[in-house]
Amino acid sequence: MAVRRSALFVAVFAAAMLLAVAVASASYSTKVVVSLKTPAFHGSLKSARGACTTGRRVKLFREKAGPDRLLGADTSNSKGRWSIPAGRLRSGASYYAKAPAKGNCRAAKSKVLSIG
Repeated sequence: MAVRRSALFVAVFAAAMLLAVAVASASYSTKVVVSLKTPAFHGSLKSARGACTTGRRVKLFREKAGPDRLLGADTSNSKGRWSIPAGRLRSGASYYAKAPAKGNCRAAKSKVLSIG
């Protein structure tokens, strides 16, 4: 009887540990929304997990031949909103925003905005 209890205890403990590892290694997706409202690019972060939208670094890039050019960065506020001054925009250029991975929050990239 004691052997059965010990085996049951070990099985329950092992299952609990596997569940804890699965939860600890979970990652959460993030969506970066971007729009241009002169004189700045504005946007927000969206995620099922609130910690993935608050206090995240967002970087604005212009696509170009070779490595894309970093134009600026901001940190999202408590509502997931961010704003980066646009500066001088180039006709025909394309811009996008990225939020690097942070903790269990996956990296994300916005849609590309083309200036006509």
